[in-house]
Amino acid sequence: MDQNQIIGLNLKRYRESLGLTQDLLANYLGINREEVSYYENGKRTLPTNLLSMAAKLFGIDEYDFYEPDEATSEAKVALAFRADTLGAEDLHHIADFRKIVLNYLGMKKATVNESAHS
Repeated sequence: MDQNQIIGLNLKRYRESLGLTQDLLANYLGINREEVSYYENGKRTLPTNLLSMAAKLFGIDEYDFYEPDEATSEAKVALAFRADTLGAEDLHHIADFRKIVLNYLGMKKATVNESAHS
């Protein structure tokens, strides 16, 4: 399996695990549904700016899209929710909130590590 296929498969897994349609993800990313399909099928390389946006939404690191192991990639979903009634603007707010939470957790971990070394 090549890199585009791995990234595409993980993009699809994360999207489906959150209950997002290709249309909703496309709207959030500012592209059309057909492009999402091409990326998920590994037919096109997902640009880094869209990879970053998707990672922010899913609450993962961009490198997690390169994970070839299905069990590991599925375990990376930080916060599962159903998106049946959400719009693109809601997804932007959720992605921003996840970024804040991840930053907070990183600062908390750094503080604990600093205290342990003092």
